[in-house]
Amino acid sequence: MGLRTMLGIKKRWVLQQKHSPYHFKASELERMKKFEAGCYGTIELYGNPFQFHEGHCYYDSYKEIIKDRIYEFETKNLKPYIIDCGANMGLSVLYFARKYPTATIMAFEPEAPIYDVLEKNIATYQLRHVTAVKKAVWNTETTLRFYTDSGMGGSVENVFSTQEPKLIETVRLKDYINRQVDFLKLDIEGAEYTVLQDCTDVLHHVQNLFVEYHSFINKEQHLDDLLALLKQAGFRYHLRQSFSRSHPFVDDLLACENMDMAINIFAYRHNR
Repeated sequence: MGLRTMLGIKKRWVLQQKHSPYHFKASELERMKKFEAGCYGTIELYGNPFQFHEGHCYYDSYKEIIKDRIYEFETKNLKPYIIDCGANMGLSVLYFARKYPTATIMAFEPEAPIYDVLEKNIATYQLRHVTAVKKAVWNTETTLRFYTDSGMGGSVENVFSTQEPKLIETVRLKDYINRQVDFLKLDIEGAEYTVLQDCTDVLHHVQNLFVEYHSFINKEQHLDDLLALLKQAGFRYHLRQSFSRSHPFVDDLLACENMDMAINIFAYRHNR
């Protein structure tokens, strides 16, 4: 079954976009805004055709990762070690590989066919130092029920009542934090606190940590616990709203998710 069939795609787009890594034209972003919901296609990015599985997802990711460079970090390590949990279509992987060309990158993405798009982009850009793993990170090796929005991400925590879940395999993230990790990215749709709790005694290996914290309605919130965990591990942190409700006292949910808050957490060492 192809990508179009599995994702219920409506339209294919092919855009030509030419720019240097740090110079952008507002007109290009405006063109991306016109992507129809559910569309898929390719866009020329750094001289190669980058494949995306969902237009709105690409637009949002492009703004954060490529335009705003939210994952940029400093390191004195000549061969950085980067762990990307929730690699999605691979835009973050491509950013890391271009910005840190000598880095070793582990990229975890459990959801098919999004993983297939990730693999194709890794091959197109010949990212030889990237290892893609078709599994989710968790606190143990097991099999979990997995729900998907076929766009920004799937989740083992966010349950869609109208959807039959898939089964996915997991790895224990702690097993991969066995040496200095120059950058750890966790965008895993609600599993972040469970996973980091299991990693508390190895977080001293991590130099820079990005977490997108997700708060799902009618479930216990753990932002305070997560920040306390990071503080105990020796991090300073900076918070930035990821998705927000316009009127929090009266609006229950974010527009497209069963959650009431999403916060980007940037954690780094005191002595950086």
